[in-house]
Amino acid sequence: MQRAYFEELCGSPVAPSFLESKVIEAIADWCDALHGDLSLKDAFGALANGLGASAGMLVRTHLSDLRPIRIAVWDQLDTRSCLPLRVSYADGYFGRHLARPRPASVWLASAHDSEGDADPALETWQARRGMVDFAVLVLGSGPTTRDHIELHFGGRVSEAMQSSLSVILPTMSRTWASRQVGLVTRTVVNHRAAQDTGQVQPGQRALLGATNPARLSRAEFRVCLLLSRGLSAMGVANELAVSESTVRSHLRSIYAKTETSGLAELVVNLLRTKLEASAMSELRCA
Repeated sequence: MQRAYFEELCGSPVAPSFLESKVIEAIADWCDALHGDLSLKDAFGALANGLGASAGMLVRTHLSDLRPIRIAVWDQLDTRSCLPLRVSYADGYFGRHLARPRPASVWLASAHDSEGDADPALETWQARRGMVDFAVLVLGSGPTTRDHIELHFGGRVSEAMQSSLSVILPTMSRTWASRQVGLVTRTVVNHRAAQDTGQVQPGQRALLGATNPARLSRAEFRVCLLLSRGLSAMGVANELAVSESTVRSHLRSIYAKTETSGLAELVVNLLRTKLEASAMSELRCA
């Protein structure tokens, strides 16, 4: 039944051995979720798992400042474990090549010449998690935003998997374009509400403390310090006498090290830890 549904979505028959049944079922669930019949978070998790990924993220990126917003995240590891997937590495790795991608296109790290484009934050995360390859599946790209899926793998993506992705992605992109109105906003809000448990996450602990728990470089530390004082990214660039693109490069590395999804979350964490440090100082004085 699921295969017939998938073939109807694709508009053509699918060879029985071409896609595993769990992938076909996951795509069918994905399509149902886009129309509000299932949880998008659960459907995305089943899809990432079915495609053999170790972790995955559904992301909307604002192209004006390359600010990523996590729509849904799935990770084989328990979220309390070391280094779960918390940030998008797509723009940090592919850079300008991903600025205006074609919808339904597949961007594979192992097939991309990363000379000069290597993202140290990604390399560190991959090494500590035992990841080898990752793929970006473009769902949609407009004048102001880009929606994509990012999948991370423990081994190189095989040719068979690449073929599978090329078959299913046009259907995924087409159904994404016809998704239920308000689905992305609702999912993001629910995701943030679920995360807001009142507990301080690792990336929120005294980011500007003397112990430098996030292992920020001197330049990254100065960027965070200026942001905590209320400066914008452009203001930071002017203060440090560097280009805004240099500040953006520092920010991408800071997001990875502090496990934050973007500038807004980073600033909130900086201000929160700054206030907590101030409160602790007052308590000690009292």
